[in-house]
Amino acid sequence: MTDEKKQIFSGKKKTWLLVALGVLGVLLVIFGTVGSGREKNLSASVEKNSDEAYIAELENKIYNVIAKVTGDRDAVVMITCDGSTEHIYASNNGDDSEYVTVRTDGDYSLVLLKNVYPSITGVSVACRGGDDPTLQKKLIGVISTALGVSSNRICIVGTK
Repeated sequence: MTDEKKQIFSGKKKTWLLVALGVLGVLLVIFGTVGSGREKNLSASVEKNSDEAYIAELENKIYNVIAKVTGDRDAVVMITCDGSTEHIYASNNGDDSEYVTVRTDGDYSLVLLKNVYPSITGVSVACRGGDDPTLQKKLIGVISTALGVSSNRICIVGTK
């Protein structure tokens, strides 16, 4: 190094540089902590949206089956669930107090093992011909098999 470069990082300048880096580090820690609360709220919002998307996808699949069976394109399907999706994350030694994380692009994220979707508590269908006992039996059988829901949790009604 030349004498000129040695002078840039010596004495008072070196001290001020270290102090500035220290202050920057403290600010990063503070802002990192403040931001984590926002991420939890965002996570809850995303989870709610994903549960709604899951239910909407199931409703759409049942609607398509009903439309094929009855020919009714105006059928309405409503599915109710108990609770919300449970996320199972990898943890060290099976202890939930210490989770396994992976670093990608500078961010740490938990290792997701699986999602346990909420159990379906009921299915309601309104369609043309839904008052016919033969059609009701057929639709209840299809829905029960497709969703794994007992037949007493399924209601089929006719529309006008």
